[in-house]
Amino acid sequence: MKKLFLILLPAAALTACGKDDGRTYVTEHNYYTMEMSEGGEFEGWDFKAQVQPFPKYFVYRAKEWPREDLNDASSYDLPRIQFFWANLGDKNDPMYTDYEGQVKIWSMKTDGTDLRLVMDSLPKGALSGSGKMVRSPNMRYLAFSYGGSGKAVYDLKTQETTVLDYSGPTGFLWAEDSSYLYYKTGPDTVYRWDVATHKKTKTDIYITDTGIIRDGKRYIVSDGGFVVFDEHTNNKIYGIEWYQADKTIEENVAEFRSLSPDLTVSWVETRWAQKIQGRNHFLLNLEDRTVSKSIGSRYILGKSGRFVDANKHAMVMEVRDYKTHKAWSWRPLGHNRTLELKTLYNGLANNGLWFKDSR
Repeated sequence: MKKLFLILLPAAALTACGKDDGRTYVTEHNYYTMEMSEGGEFEGWDFKAQVQPFPKYFVYRAKEWPREDLNDASSYDLPRIQFFWANLGDKNDPMYTDYEGQVKIWSMKTDGTDLRLVMDSLPKGALSGSGKMVRSPNMRYLAFSYGGSGKAVYDLKTQETTVLDYSGPTGFLWAEDSSYLYYKTGPDTVYRWDVATHKKTKTDIYITDTGIIRDGKRYIVSDGGFVVFDEHTNNKIYGIEWYQADKTIEENVAEFRSLSPDLTVSWVETRWAQKIQGRNHFLLNLEDRTVSKSIGSRYILGKSGRFVDANKHAMVMEVRDYKTHKAWSWRPLGHNRTLELKTLYNGLANNGLWFKDSR
């Protein structure tokens, strides 16, 4: 059984790698296969399904799998997706161990290549991840929730985990220079954690699970609108609402939200949309500060909202290109399920394009 290098090439080039019964081995016990993306998923939509090969990963021994390496520039030539995944969940599989069955954090490029192990052990033996994880702008630190309400930061350089708290909803927001982190411990309670000193300080600022700090401003996709604050004074600069007068306050609250990495587009799905499919999805143009109804899900937004992922979790990549109206749907994970939210980081790499051959 050959031991081969990790995928670092576009999907089309991967078919040239050495294979064994359709398998390309990354390490002795781990491999990927090339599977065709699914067609026909977008009939009735203004998108044309693209049928092409994408890697599907089968990881039996996670400790053998290459880790994300901050010094490997080739891993960061495209935007990346990060997600929770227990790589082997079938206890009847002869390769199963408790370690392989536990939830870990992984990442891959938006074109499905370059799967990497980020961290392999959640704090306190937690059995699950929770909510949106958020990478620091310098990509060294990963803020994540676990076990429902626990909160921690993982340092990719030292491979050390710092536990922040054990209570409250998920919500993280990194400083633009990655020097501090805001995190929620209650609906209206936010702390600031200093990366250098590890000191925690209670604040009076407002955050959710979706936001960006840039150029001295704090951009937040809130429960009922998009709000911009001065990061130094905490004064509100302006806001954009999507409030619907004929709905209750509860029905107007955002259930899911996304924000493009260049701060031009935001998308929300309100709780009302959970009751009536396809209603109350809003697209916010942050440049002209307008709101419009949106058809279709955009749980992850790329630069300018051109590329989106219409699926919440990493079991399925459902990518749409709103410029060319092409769409791709593929399943990158060969074992077990993951239903936690995936998130985007390094979103402006390759000028924000999710495939190297995009124009």
